[in-house]
Amino acid sequence: MAQAGDVFSLNDGENVTVRTASADSGGALLEVEAEWAPAEHRPLAHSHPSQDEHFDVLEGELSLRLGDERRVLRAGDSVDIARGTLHAFWNSGGSVARASWQVRPAQRTEEFFETVHRLRESGHGSSNGLNPVAGAYVAHEFSNEFTPAIPGPARAVVLPLLAGWARLRGY
Repeated sequence: MAQAGDVFSLNDGENVTVRTASADSGGALLEVEAEWAPAEHRPLAHSHPSQDEHFDVLEGELSLRLGDERRVLRAGDSVDIARGTLHAFWNSGGSVARASWQVRPAQRTEEFFETVHRLRESGHGSSNGLNPVAGAYVAHEFSNEFTPAIPGPARAVVLPLLAGWARLRGY
C-alpha cells in the first residue's frame, strides 16, 4: 500500500509523488503531485470508468485532450474530468510542468501506479511507459481504473490474451 511521499515513474518523463494516500482518506481520495518533463510523445488517450479527476496546474504548461477538445493549461489553471471522459495530458512547454492531481474515489489507482513503476523497473518499460504486453496486462488488470482508447474488440479480445501471456511470463 502506497504512503505519502512514495514516488512512481509512469514513463521517462512523468513521475507522481503521493501526497494523500487512499488509506488516509478511507478510500475516498488519492492525491498526487505529478511532474512531466518536456516531451515529444503524447500519451495514449484513456478514460476512467468509475472515477473523477481534478488537476491544478502548479508550474509550466500542460496540453490536454478532453474528448474532441484540446486545451493548454498553465500555472493557476484547473480542470475537472468526469468519469468516462476520454482524455490525455502531456507537457507542451519547454520546462518541467507540475500539477496537483486528485482521483475520487481512489479505488486501486495507487496499485496501478505501483504496478507500472515495478514493471518499468523490471525491464518491461519503454520511454512512453510500458511495452505493449505489459501495457495490455496493466490495462486488463486495472480496467475499473483505466480504459485505454483502443477499439472495443481489441479491448475485449486482445488485451485479455496478452494479459494472460504476461501473467504466464511472470509480469
